[in-house]
Parts: sequence; C-alpha cells; structure tokens
Amino acid sequence: MKDIKMEELKRAVTSITMPKQTAQDLLEGCLSQNRTASLRFRYPKWIAAALAIVLFTAVGTTSYAAYNLYQTKNLTVFFDYGITEDQINAIGKELNAMPGIYSLHFTSSDEAWEEFRLEYLPEEIAMQFTENPLKDSSNYTVTVKLDADTAAIREQIAKLDGVRLVNDRNELREAEKKTAVSIE
Repeated sequence: MKDIKMEELKRAVTSITMPKQTAQDLLEGCLSQNRTASLRFRYPKWIAAALAIVLFTAVGTTSYAAYNLYQTKNLTVFFDYGITEDQINAIGKELNAMPGIYSLHFTSSDEAWEEFRLEYLPEEIAMQFTENPLKDSSNYTVTVKLDADTAAIREQIAKLDGVRLVNDRNELREAEKKTAVSIE
C-alpha cells in the first residue's frame, strides 16, 4: 500500500514541469513529512488522555496539599474548666501579641453548643437538654501565618496559664466524629 502511494507521489512530482533538483527536494520533503506526521499523530487520543491524567493529578495533589496546610495552620485553643471571662480575654490578648499568629476568632460555649446541636443531634434529643452541656467549650480559633512554625506556636500556646488543650483542625474533626458516634 505504501509503495503504491510512493509511486503515485513520484509520478505526480515528475509530471509537474519543474527543475529536477526542485522535484527531488519536493519529493524528499513530502516523504519526510509523511514519516514524522505518522509518528507524531499515531496515538493522539492516548496522548491527550495521558496529559489529562497528569494535569488532574497535579491539580488534585496541589489542592489536597493546600487543604492539609489549611488544616494544620488553624489551631483551636480550649480553656481550663471554670475559667473566668477576664482570664479568657487575657489569653486572647496574649495570643494576639504572639508573632506568627495571623488571626483570632472567639467561639462562646453557647455558639459551640448551637453548632454541635444543629449538626449532630435530632431536635427531639436536643430539646431534652435544659443546660448547655458544652459550657466549658468556649475557644479561640487561631490562624497561624504560612511562614510560621505551627508546632512551635502550638507549644507556646499550650504553656499559657488557663489553656487546657490545643488542637489542630484534623484532631478536632476526629474528636467530633468520636463524640457523634458515641451519642448515636
């Protein structure tokens, strides 16, 4: 089949009136184009699929890494039981003064109970509670700067007077799952 096409190509080139060298150059150019084109475009769908897989893997891995970075750069600071509001405010001031901390958000025990109740408890069970069972769960969510050492900041926060526990978001989610399972 290839030989027939080659013969047809040679006849077509020789039938055109042109200098012999130009005809030879044209013939060689056509033949070399044909060989590289067949190698380059032999499996275009497979090449496109492979490139798509590489792209999706790169994007997915980057997104996962960014999500994990977000999780470990956010710490939740819980206070000792029975701590006063003045002591909580003092801890907030100390946290704001620490280098490497980007932002701070306070969640009251009432807000913590409301979030937990809405997410994990059916209404008929939640209505049975007359008091807030999470009365000692007020906390600060601390966002650590990207260039800061989260482990060092976590240790520094844990040493503050009145701090009971410092968790990152992954640890907090695991604790929430365990609590939800034990309730059910």
